[in-house]
Amino acid sequence: MSMRDVERAAVIVYHSSPLHEPGSGDAGGMTVYVRAVAVALANLGMTTDIFTRATSEIPRVVELYPGVRVIPIEAGPLGPIAKEVQRRHIPEFVAGIRTFAMSEHHSYDVVHSHYWQSGVAAMELARAWDVPHIHSHHTLGRVKNSNLAEGDFPEPQSRLDGEDDVIRKADVLIASTDDEWRQLACLYLADHDKLKTIHPGVDRSLFHPGDQAAARASLGLGDEAVLLYVGRIQKLKGIDLALRAFSELDSALEKDVRFVIVGGASGAGGEGELTRLQDLAAELGIASKVRFEGPQPHENLPTYYQAADAVVVCSHSESFGLAALEAHACGTPVVGTPVGGLSYIVADGASGFLSESRDPTEFAGRLKTLLSDAELRASFGARAAERAARFSWATTAYEFHELYECLVREDLPQPCTC
Repeated sequence: MSMRDVERAAVIVYHSSPLHEPGSGDAGGMTVYVRAVAVALANLGMTTDIFTRATSEIPRVVELYPGVRVIPIEAGPLGPIAKEVQRRHIPEFVAGIRTFAMSEHHSYDVVHSHYWQSGVAAMELARAWDVPHIHSHHTLGRVKNSNLAEGDFPEPQSRLDGEDDVIRKADVLIASTDDEWRQLACLYLADHDKLKTIHPGVDRSLFHPGDQAAARASLGLGDEAVLLYVGRIQKLKGIDLALRAFSELDSALEKDVRFVIVGGASGAGGEGELTRLQDLAAELGIASKVRFEGPQPHENLPTYYQAADAVVVCSHSESFGLAALEAHACGTPVVGTPVGGLSYIVADGASGFLSESRDPTEFAGRLKTLLSDAELRASFGARAAERAARFSWATTAYEFHELYECLVREDLPQPCTC
């Protein structure tokens, strides 16, 4: 079977448009993932149409890359809507996709959905078109609920029920890590024959080691020690732990230290969390040393990673941890919690430090060890770049293409997931 036998995929990303810049709102690592895989599949000769709910008056079809289109579908009011009411507009969204496909006389070989609400929509489309349905969860409600930050709200039963439905009906469920595979199998009792692990990638032409002094100069930083956080601002990310650890580190290091936070408020409580973190920095007496940069274009992130001595990832849970992988690709050590793919990305004690404890003093101690020893940082940085070299979006896309072809060829998923 040739590489072109599976020619067109319908990708469903209902709640988060790939046209939005990652780092705020609902756009995060999943947005990077969807864009990058579609582009890499296009380089294999495959066409991808990405369907998302329209949130503004933008052109009906946007070419993201040759062979990759984003198609906003009107479903419900234009503009952002609360997640708890988004599901009610899924039938309209599905109808809009089917109308678009018929108007262009398109057929799709596979449907690939991302996040649970997209999975609910994709179940209907796959059944109507009689094509395989592949689903990537990215985050799991039961996992989030078992690792809630203090004061955070649990995922509603409607999400847990929706995930259960998608897990029962999709042909293949994609896990980004072996841990996610086990979570799907044990927490959701997913059929093992439907589970397949495919790791995300990183664009090493964009994320690579660089001149730290030049990167710092471009960001207005000097020779101080620099910590960095990159990602959305929400309670789940545990940025308060990083601030408390930074406060202890600030008085323990002989040199000056800065903490740069790149990202914007996300979710219903995002603005409140941003205000809480700014107030916490003031309360800890470190406000003058903490820079809240807001969300940045993805292509600007390598400069931040290259400028940093260490990247902190203090999340309560993660599906994978693309920021840690991007940091490692730039030769930057990571200090974080062993959640999601962090244990797979970071070699504890060799390319960074991972701590089971959420004790700020322990985190500060790990950071002090790293920031006080230039030789150790250099060793960790070299090992970090080596570990990131195992990942590429081209490899990820190739594995997806092989999976798609197998599902089209075979009557059952087992030969395609083993």
